[in-house]
This record gives sequence, C-alpha cells and structure tokens, in this order.
Amino acid sequence: MGILRRLADMVRLRGFIADRRGVSAVEFALIAPILIMIYLALAELTLGMMASRRTSHLAATIGDLAAQSENLTDANIADLWAIGTSMMQPFDTSTNLKMRLTSVTMGTDGKAYVNWSQAKYMTPYAKNTPIPTITTDQIAANESLMMTEVEYDYDSPIGNFLPGTSKFTDTFFHHPRNGQAVTNTN
Repeated sequence: MGILRRLADMVRLRGFIADRRGVSAVEFALIAPILIMIYLALAELTLGMMASRRTSHLAATIGDLAAQSENLTDANIADLWAIGTSMMQPFDTSTNLKMRLTSVTMGTDGKAYVNWSQAKYMTPYAKNTPIPTITTDQIAANESLMMTEVEYDYDSPIGNFLPGTSKFTDTFFHHPRNGQAVTNTN
C-alpha cells in the first residue's frame, strides 16, 4: 500500500508541475506593482513638465503685457498678478507662485539700474539697484527693459516619486513697445 501511495503522490506532483493554469495570474501579480509605479511616475513627470512650461509661459506673458503699456498703476500690476495666477491653474498658487516685474534702464557706465520694481511673494528690487545680469549686449545706454521673474515651487499632488519640492524659475526681458520706458505711477 505504501508503494502505491508514493506512486500516486508522484503522479500528482508531476501533474501539479505540468499544470500551467494560473501562471498568468501569478505573473501579473508580480509585474502589476512595477507597471503601476511606472504609470504613476510618468504621470508625475508629466505634471512637473506642465508646471515648468506654464512657469515659462507665465513669465513671457506678464512681461509682454507690461511692455505694451506706457504706464502701469498698482491696479494694472494687480491684474497682471491675477492673470499669472489664472495661467497656472490647476496648480496651487497660494504661496508657491512668486512673481517680480522690474523696469531697468542701462546707464552710461554700462550697468543696468532699477527704475521701479514690484513683486508678489518676492522682494522687489530697490530703486537704482544695479542688475549685473543685464549687459550692454541686451540694451544700449539710456535704453530700458522690462524684466519679469517667475518662480514656482512645484510639489506633486500624486505622491513622492520626485524627492521634495522642485523649483521652476524663468526670467524674460522685453523692450517697451510704447515709449522709452514703462513707468509706474506709484
């Protein structure tokens, strides 16, 4: 009886080893977490790239709108900040979005100086502060530029595939379209 039982157990063991039902389910269970992680990482990467592109587009748009004016009031600049906030939607802009608008004139000494500066969640430049990043290659003496700086601290809504907060920054320069310089009445 013992030999027959062993023989029957060996037949069942061979049948179990040869049985391929359920292999696909096991393979899927092993691969699914990896595929889900790849999907979430790609979704997070896409959102990060979208935030980066919107930051650049925002800096270009605000600077372009400001350069079209001869004079900007505080109400006009508040409208520019509101436009910037709406352009970054659906991303959080409560304190993550920082914007600075600065009018700069090149001096005869080859240094660019601040005419006026206003900012939201950034420190504005003080009047007559030199800006070393603007050179005579960009503007000639006694010419002006509108400099727009935007920073966005991106924190992914999906999870923590990207470590910490990513900071996207961009700076754009625009020549005034109407007149020598864009003035600020305040």
